[in-house]
Amino acid sequence: MARGRTVCHVLPICPFDGVYSALIASLPEASLPQPSQDAPSRPTAPEVGRSQRGALTLTIFASSILFLALLTWLGGSSGAATASAVGAASGGPEGSSAALSATASPTALPSATSLPTVTPTSTGTPSATATRTPSATATATPSATPTPGPTATATSPAQAEIDAALARIATEQASTREPHLSLAGSPEPAAAQPPASQPAATAVLTLEATPEVTTSPAPEPAGATTAEPATAEPSAMNTPEAATPEPSPTLAPEPTSPPSPTAAPAASQWPRLVLGNYFVWYDSSSWDGCNISNGDRPLQPYSSDDAGAIARQVHMAIGAGLDGFTSHWFAPGERTDQNFAKLLAASQGTGFQSTVMFLRHIWPGSPAPSEQNVAEALSYIMNTYSGSPNFLHVQGKPVIFFTDVYRVPQAGEGAVQAWANIRAQVDPGYNAIWIAEGLDPSYLAVFDGLYVYKVTHAAYPNDYLKDSRWAAQVRQWAQNTGRPKLWIATIVPGYDDLRAGCKPDVRVPSQPHKQDRQDGAFYQATFDAAMQSNPDWLFVQSFNEWVEGTYIEPSVQYGDKYLSLTGALAQQFKGGH
Repeated sequence: MARGRTVCHVLPICPFDGVYSALIASLPEASLPQPSQDAPSRPTAPEVGRSQRGALTLTIFASSILFLALLTWLGGSSGAATASAVGAASGGPEGSSAALSATASPTALPSATSLPTVTPTSTGTPSATATRTPSATATATPSATPTPGPTATATSPAQAEIDAALARIATEQASTREPHLSLAGSPEPAAAQPPASQPAATAVLTLEATPEVTTSPAPEPAGATTAEPATAEPSAMNTPEAATPEPSPTLAPEPTSPPSPTAAPAASQWPRLVLGNYFVWYDSSSWDGCNISNGDRPLQPYSSDDAGAIARQVHMAIGAGLDGFTSHWFAPGERTDQNFAKLLAASQGTGFQSTVMFLRHIWPGSPAPSEQNVAEALSYIMNTYSGSPNFLHVQGKPVIFFTDVYRVPQAGEGAVQAWANIRAQVDPGYNAIWIAEGLDPSYLAVFDGLYVYKVTHAAYPNDYLKDSRWAAQVRQWAQNTGRPKLWIATIVPGYDDLRAGCKPDVRVPSQPHKQDRQDGAFYQATFDAAMQSNPDWLFVQSFNEWVEGTYIEPSVQYGDKYLSLTGALAQQFKGGH
């Protein structure tokens, strides 16, 4: 009996209930349409056509459609429910949804789907339910709407009547009813809103932490070129003394992630160089001077103006593993300038490359230093010497070393800004590599590398143990600026300037200091500390600084001991161990 009530149970009135149900129930089960394997929830149309009883069923069904059409003309309030019932009986998805809206019952559809499916062939006039706005109930239970399976078009005479009836009903309802169905008393559904999109990912713009230019950097300690009294260090250096201190500096901007103090993030891009600090202002009479360290002298005394002596020194430096000299240079045309030209000439035909240790900003000669003539002196060096194959180049860029950078002439704007002004005139495109000396890493806002000239002095005899800290500062600035920065570690065999005070010189007066060489042990200690900082280059202090007693040049007292030791250390640094 369930099959017989498929249509009538959704209608308010069903005059054929008894007759229709009796006829269907009297039919043998075998004559009724059987489920198809391809569409198990629906019987197939060909089975209906092959059975007379199926034809009788369709005839009665058509009569029901005609009766419903009559109700459409007569019924006012019941017309909507009648149209829903017709749609449900036709087996289409639109009709099923309309019936669902009219009855507000998600359980009404399963029994309706057991009727034979007949698809109308005439769809020229859209049905009322085809363009309806989804009701609130239908939207709440979208899963109740069945997905239509494969259907077949019936060719029996009854089909033509069904088509005609459906067309008339659709035409009339389209002209007299709203194109949507809703439950009585239910509010009209609001206009469909697009699905809520996922929240857009918040774009975090991370600006590069560019160090501010320090307009008034802390000066180097009075009394020494690189002396380090406890109260004179930059704030970034005010940390407890330790054997190998590696604190994060606070002067430089905080990076997004703290770098490893001993890691060299860009070490592979720099060739490992060993450079010797070199002086070209000695006379033949200088060796008897009262200021020569410990009364020692070269094994072979010389004048710095002698091209032969310069060539001999180049040969010794190459043998000791040095790659070049940093030759102290005062001004264009001055003695140190002339001897630097001789140095480049003496190096021709070798891979020995030297550069200047720039001192124009502290030269006591005339005219007195100014930002303008300092810039002019740098331009002179670039134009005169940088084209030489024996002028130090790294990655195609000429290299210049600077010392006493805090002593640059300035007009109240601070030393770092003064150097920024000078570089803007000389090298605005950063086509050269400028290496600054000092303890204040804020100079790296202008310069491309940093080294410490003096790593042992009266205040801190073991200052070289801070190499790793200084290296960390340099690499932090490299990370913050996004530009490579060089860390050059200093090694020194000893120090003794106890006799230097007998004559004036360009140095800032400082407390005399002696650091015993300990038969090479101190030299080794400074090298070990330098290696722990993973330097890009090594700076040997010095090849021939005879006033401060840091020379490795063969001498009466030490012979060639320190020249040979330098060769072993240079080989170890370059990876030959």
